[in-house]
Amino acid sequence: MRPFCFPRLTVALAACALAALVARPAAAQSHPSKYLFVWTGDGDRKVSDFLAVLDADPASKTYGHVVASVAVGMTATMPHHTEYVFPADRMLLANGWAAGTTFLFDLRDPLHPKVATKFGSVGGYSFPHTFKRLPDGHLLATFQSHGTAYKPPGGLVELDERGHYIRSASAVGPGMDTTHAWPYSLAVDPAQDRVISTSTTMELPKWLTAPPGSWSWGRVDSVVTDQIQLWSLSRLQLLRTIQLPKPPEGNQNEYPAEPVILGDGSYYVNTFNCGLYHITDVTTSHPRATFVHAFPGGASPMTGCAVPVIVGHYWIEPAAVLPGLIALDISNPDKPVEVSRLTLDRGFAMPHWLATDASANRIVLTGSDQGYVLIVNVNPRTGALSLDRNFRDERTGAVGVSLNGRQWPQGFIKDAFVHGTLFGPR
Repeated sequence: MRPFCFPRLTVALAACALAALVARPAAAQSHPSKYLFVWTGDGDRKVSDFLAVLDADPASKTYGHVVASVAVGMTATMPHHTEYVFPADRMLLANGWAAGTTFLFDLRDPLHPKVATKFGSVGGYSFPHTFKRLPDGHLLATFQSHGTAYKPPGGLVELDERGHYIRSASAVGPGMDTTHAWPYSLAVDPAQDRVISTSTTMELPKWLTAPPGSWSWGRVDSVVTDQIQLWSLSRLQLLRTIQLPKPPEGNQNEYPAEPVILGDGSYYVNTFNCGLYHITDVTTSHPRATFVHAFPGGASPMTGCAVPVIVGHYWIEPAAVLPGLIALDISNPDKPVEVSRLTLDRGFAMPHWLATDASANRIVLTGSDQGYVLIVNVNPRTGALSLDRNFRDERTGAVGVSLNGRQWPQGFIKDAFVHGTLFGPR
């Protein structure tokens, strides 16, 4: 089973995805970020997709209000992943996945966002998914295909933020055949000269006419992945492919999702089938993957898990079966302990994307194929999760902001599908 936002459940603008972050100390609550940038599409595929800007300052009289937006001039791109961390230069990459197009937003003036440029294939690789910044300012990205068609094998591509090619490497290599070479997400570990990537298929939505030569929907859907890969960052060379071991019960090893670098130099990888794995000995010739936790759900596409974040020493996981979030204390990565659950109203179905506020103990939550935006507070001492009930829709006063049923400069959107969302600068 693949989780809702992965490929297996392609309805309307269903998309996967994904925001895993390197562990960091819990931040103080005194300086919350001022804006939220929300990557959004039109469910009817008639009006241009766009980036919305929300007031995210709890001290503001317009907290939760839409304060700006910018249309990209394209419809039905299937807005998907943004970068996972707001970039220092305030130039944000966002992926229109079904269109194979990446947009670069200039957010130096948050109230007047602009589209700086857009690009498609890079170095012959197509259908990019996840971008991570490198120490030198370049980016490393997963691309799921090579050539114009949607089919394996994909690879990793280094590029600058305007899409200029630097170098690349195929995901086909030791332990990985062509059929399973669908790079999905990655984490970059300069300290150990490593990159860790996951392999999971995305599926083009059924409403889209796929490029000639693409695999059929059914063929893509039949691929079951359970592989992660370790690379040398300096050489951009695939070192080895690791198959996630099957747990004692269930299939939580299938469809690896987001890799995360932990404070001790080991890694976590979660799966869309609600498993959690601890990856150790990453610089040796015998790295290990150990199953350490099963989240509830994962038995069907509507009960999958999704894009996690780390706040302090707490791993926070979206769980569609609740629907809601689960916090684990990962002080001992080999024995994570659940410390909190936040169960949401059924109106907030399919919780999927999370991102942290670097200046406060809070996270943003959006839903797969949904139009809502929520803010959740995280207690840095206990890991307790609580909904920010002051973050309300400016029209209805309801908790959470809905982008559905709004008039935008480019037109009216009945059902807005939000995905990648980040807190922005003060």
